[in-house]
Amino acid sequence: MPAPTPPTAPAAPGLRAGMLWTVLGQGTFSAAQWLMVILLARSGGAEAVGVYSLGLALTAPLFLLLGLQLRGVQATDAAQQYAFSDYFTLRLPSMLLGLLITAGLAGLYPHASGAIWWLGTAKALEGISDVIYGRMQQRERLDWIAQSTMLRGLLGLALLGGLHLLTRNLTFSAAGVAAAGLTTLVLFDLPRARQVAAGRWWQPPLSGSLLKLALPLGLVLALVSLGTNLPRLFIEHQLGSGSLGVYSALSYVSVAGSVLVVALGTALTTRLSQHYVRAEKAAFLRLSLLLTAGAGGVGAALTLLSGVAGGPMLHLLYGPDYAAYAKPFFWLTLAGSAGFLASCAGFALTAARRFREQLPLFVGVTLILAAACWWFIPRQGLLGAATAGLIGSAAQLLGSWFIVMQALRPLRAPPPLQGEA
Repeated sequence: MPAPTPPTAPAAPGLRAGMLWTVLGQGTFSAAQWLMVILLARSGGAEAVGVYSLGLALTAPLFLLLGLQLRGVQATDAAQQYAFSDYFTLRLPSMLLGLLITAGLAGLYPHASGAIWWLGTAKALEGISDVIYGRMQQRERLDWIAQSTMLRGLLGLALLGGLHLLTRNLTFSAAGVAAAGLTTLVLFDLPRARQVAAGRWWQPPLSGSLLKLALPLGLVLALVSLGTNLPRLFIEHQLGSGSLGVYSALSYVSVAGSVLVVALGTALTTRLSQHYVRAEKAAFLRLSLLLTAGAGGVGAALTLLSGVAGGPMLHLLYGPDYAAYAKPFFWLTLAGSAGFLASCAGFALTAARRFREQLPLFVGVTLILAAACWWFIPRQGLLGAATAGLIGSAAQLLGSWFIVMQALRPLRAPPPLQGEA
């Protein structure tokens, strides 16, 4: 059993306040990430954005795999089967392994090696913060998670922007992102973690049962991230870093739109898991469909905006050279909107702790997406990447809801206690 919460820990905000904090935190962080891309596009050109995006495309799936989505497992551990020390002890060596693999990946891309290394370091530090977020989320301290996320995003923007304007060197700029992660971890996350996780944090040996439980979800999230980044890797290989920079800049509009979806899904995951554990099938479905409807509204608004004013928007954000890409921008936004809906089903799957079932689903989705990228990108360029993304999102959406419905089928409400009406 985990150690009890220290009595000095302040009370958690309510669900509504937690959701507002999550939206604010994710919104600020995503805006900071988007501003990084805009700054690189305007001061370093598409080539700089391409190198930066390559670093993220290589490191994000790796660290999601090694992170094992311990935050989600911890946040939905309503029965408190594992202690915080089990999660923390499993996370630290996996992040060190990620750094070793990052060094090897950096050697494969000499023109981007420095950026890849420092972005991998930033991901490792973020992974340590993330396992602390899992404990905070379990205690419904979404306000602390949001504040940490905001600090990391804004500090990363300031350091990357300042170093790039001073040096025009992407290695130094990426090092600024890693420095922001370290500062946030040491000055904000660790002090607050002591208030919600008493006792020892490092308690070897590693929990084999926790590893067995979390590994399928880690593989799933790695495949999800690989699916997001697979078009980038195909574009870099087929079309070069410049085209990758353009694609990444266009895609960040959808990334900004996903802020609300991810924030709401994160805030609602714990409540969804409670509905599932209590066999409250109707409440689980109602909350899931409400989240999906909200995501659909966000996607429809972004798609309409990109269709009506795509060219002027790109000109305003990135400069006149990007305005010519209005057509692929529209299709990328449409594919992103389909991804919003698929993400909602993913939150429902995680809340129902359907970890193993997701693995064959995302293996299939990744194979479909890879085949679509292989076919469409060489023939249609950026428009082909958007088409491939739309196909992959549609496959994920259909498969995810199929598993959700299968998970809900055996649920039965518990019988009333003796003496109840």
